Parts: sequence; C-alpha cells; structure tokens
Amino acid sequence: MSYRSQSPLSATIKILLVVASYGILQLTLSASSLETDSPFLPSGYSNKKPAPVRPTPATNGPLAKQLEFRGVVQMNDTYEFSLFNKKENRGYWIPENGNVNGVSVRNFKLDSMTITVSLNGRTEQLTLMSATDSPLPVVASTVTKPPQPAQPPIIPGLNTNTTQKKNTSSRVIPRRRVILPKKLEP
Repeated sequence: MSYRSQSPLSATIKILLVVASYGILQLTLSASSLETDSPFLPSGYSNKKPAPVRPTPATNGPLAKQLEFRGVVQMNDTYEFSLFNKKENRGYWIPENGNVNGVSVRNFKLDSMTITVSLNGRTEQLTLMSATDSPLPVVASTVTKPPQPAQPPIIPGLNTNTTQKKNTSSRVIPRRRVILPKKLEP
C-alpha cells in the first residue's frame, strides 16, 4: 500500500515554487526588453553607440597660428564671432561681413562651424575651437615683503637711548612723593 496523498502545505509550496520560477523567467526576459525600450529614455532613442565626434580639422596656416576662433553668437539674425589674436593678446567680437583692426570675417558655415578670415591680405578658413576639460595653468605668486622704511638719521648732540624705549618690561616706575597736610598746632 502506497501512501500517495500529500499534505495541503506541501502542495501549496510546490505551487508557489512553480509561480516564483515563472516570475523570475518573465523578469529575465523583460529585463532584456527594458534595455532596448526603457521608459526613461526619450522616444526614438536607441542603445546604439552614437557616432564618434568628428575631430576638428587641423589648419596649419599662418592665420591659424595667430588667430583663434573661440565663439559664435546669433543676435537678431546677425552672427558675431569671437576671435582672439595671440600676438596682441586681445580678443574681438566681429560681426559677419565685418572688419575690426584689419581682421575681416565672412562665409560662416553653421554645419561645420567654420568662418573665412582675412588679415593682411591673407585669407584662411578657421574652425571653432572645441572645449577641453583640462584646467588652466595657474601662475604661482610669490609673496614679497614691502620695503622697510629707512631709519631717520640721528641728530648729532642728541643722546637718545633707544634700547630703553623698546624694552618696556624692565622699566622702572619712579616712586611717588606723598605730601602730608600740615599739622595744626594746639
């Protein structure tokens, strides 16, 4: 005689184990779909790696060594460009098709962020500088002591003892004279 009946508790445990394993399987499958379709990502976003940022084309011309194209601003449908002259150590904001201190700017291309710059009869195309996260060099300052004022000359004939004036801890306090009232005669 075999005893095949199970207790209701063990049957419940088996059902719970089956349901739990099914839930874990569903979570594993849905996790892979969450990686591709996360509700927190903007619509149309995919986990494909973005295309690498194209490097700034190098310009080796003489103007590129002297001028830097540092920024661009659009105000009222007019572009202005920030150029820095390394030789003069000075920056300029030059409007498009404008001229400042002999530097003229024209032909701005928004897609490549380039401008055509003319200086002293030379024309060259400059590309907007890219930002870096490297810190600027800090010049260490040295502390210099201000010059000490010169001692005034001692007038001949005056005999001043400066050592007693400086040493106040061993100064002798003079004794006070006490004046008593006169006694009345009887």
